[in-house]
Amino acid sequence: MEVYVVPFPGPGAKWQISTGGGIWPSWRRDGKELFYLAPDNKLMAAEVKTTGLNFGVGTVSSLFETRLLRSVGQPYDATADGQQFIINYSGEQPSAAISLVVNWNAEATK
Repeated sequence: MEVYVVPFPGPGAKWQISTGGGIWPSWRRDGKELFYLAPDNKLMAAEVKTTGLNFGVGTVSSLFETRLLRSVGQPYDATADGQQFIINYSGEQPSAAISLVVNWNAEATK
């Protein structure tokens, strides 16, 4: 399984994004990156370059390793700028500590 981009509605060219396999593609909200999960459980980011009707793929980089819960539906989502992610983990402990800040609005107004 690989990740491809095709125009919608078609017809048109087809561009391969992943090269070693990939599932669960998801666009960054501004369309400048495409995220997907590689077979080695790394979340990948592919830079997307568009000019008019031209489409190109720039740098594809590994963001981090994860253990996504493989279920029906998208197991992760990114913030609009693609800098933070929320991930549905498989029940194992994540490799790094997660901090949950509650009532942050009250702290911000001090």
